[in-house]
Amino acid sequence: MDATVSRRQLLAASAGVGLFASACREATRSPTGIGDPFASDRVRLQHLLRRAAFGANRDDLTRYDGQSLEAVVEDLLAYDSVDDSELESKLDANAYDFERPVDMVAWWLTRMSHTRRPLQERMTFFWHGLLTSGLSKLAGDLRPLLVRQNEFLRSHALDTYDVILKGISRDAAMMLWLDMHTNTKEHPNENYARELMELFSLGIGNYSEEDVREAARAFTGWSLSREAGGYEFRSMQHDYGEKTLLGQTGTWDGDDVIDIILQQPAAEQYLAERLWTYFAYPEPEPEVVQPVAQALRSSGFSMREGLRSVLLSEAFYSPRSYRARVRAPVDLAVSVVRMLSLETDGRIVAQACHQMGQDLFSPPNVAGWPGGAAWLGTSTWFARVNATAAAVNGTGGRGATSIPQADPSTLLIEEPSTAEEAVDGLAALLVDGHLSEEVRSFLIEFALDGAPDWRSLGVEERAERLRGLLILLLASPEYQLA
Repeated sequence: MDATVSRRQLLAASAGVGLFASACREATRSPTGIGDPFASDRVRLQHLLRRAAFGANRDDLTRYDGQSLEAVVEDLLAYDSVDDSELESKLDANAYDFERPVDMVAWWLTRMSHTRRPLQERMTFFWHGLLTSGLSKLAGDLRPLLVRQNEFLRSHALDTYDVILKGISRDAAMMLWLDMHTNTKEHPNENYARELMELFSLGIGNYSEEDVREAARAFTGWSLSREAGGYEFRSMQHDYGEKTLLGQTGTWDGDDVIDIILQQPAAEQYLAERLWTYFAYPEPEPEVVQPVAQALRSSGFSMREGLRSVLLSEAFYSPRSYRARVRAPVDLAVSVVRMLSLETDGRIVAQACHQMGQDLFSPPNVAGWPGGAAWLGTSTWFARVNATAAAVNGTGGRGATSIPQADPSTLLIEEPSTAEEAVDGLAALLVDGHLSEEVRSFLIEFALDGAPDWRSLGVEERAERLRGLLILLLASPEYQLA
């Protein structure tokens, strides 16, 4: 089978282009027309795992079967107790060269795809889109600095926000990205101070231009060691004078700036909204965000407590939250790899993400990826279809960069005896069983393709048609919307 979608599969998938585009455009306004999408505990669990853990495969559902949502959330949050040494051995064996961007991306995609701590990787991905840095200002032997930053974000993924901000302010890749190493008392550079308040902590309208200038003065002298390998404070370049920031006057330094910022009521509101938008849905109601903001404030900005508040909120399991986010290319690719239990060194997955429009470590600008409808377009949709088809049909070749042909029967609880059972079994796992009658009838017809019944097909024919069904479901609006 070709690595890309077959002609028969492609023609069938093309029939859904209009449906896909319209469904994604309407996602945030009317993500589902099926009444209460959370009528069963299984759907609530699958929704939680899509958002917090890149999706659920059959083993995940078996593991959490019968547990309360509270227990599952606590299990996800307690990832520090999970042994992930097998992943570390796999990464070491793949011998990634961190001076090569494709290897950097492949390394992280492999972590996401094979970790036993999926919420840790999900939060690292969240921070990568909020506290952005990129390869555009790093070349050659400076590129591993971004991997070092990534490791910092991973190890502090659920730490308190002051620890995260003070650490990222000393991060070499961040300093180079926002020119912080050029910030001296004679020539203050405002880039980092501005993004710290605008994008990292407060949001536009909650600080003044004077606050930016004063914060920049406070960060003067924060620089890099001569080898550009780490933070170094250069006292001769620091402005020790008084500064007035957000109404407070003192001889502030960079750490003081962060402390003062996090004292502002806007700080917990901003971070709560960013968490909610990423894990639940955009433009949340104030009454939905407020409990998350309160959890952050009362816990000293513990990200663990803030995220717990999001994942246990009633609004997180409301119809507005269901299928309300377009999967980013990385999210889509990792979910498919995990769903199919594919073994890969990540390099071919990195190529697929590039074709779908997303390269890790290379955000388009300091605001990160815009997400949502920005991921959608005719060319990127076909790239998504081809990427999922390659994962299902296999890529051919040998070695770590190849992907073997998937066996969709492993996703089913039992061998289907009818085309209806085949469609419904895969749909239950991939799209919560939520298919319109029109789409379900189309998939049943596709599965039979003129055969009188499912049992009349040979073993290989059934396997091929299961793979076709799997590709079509992975390309469906229901799957593309997380």
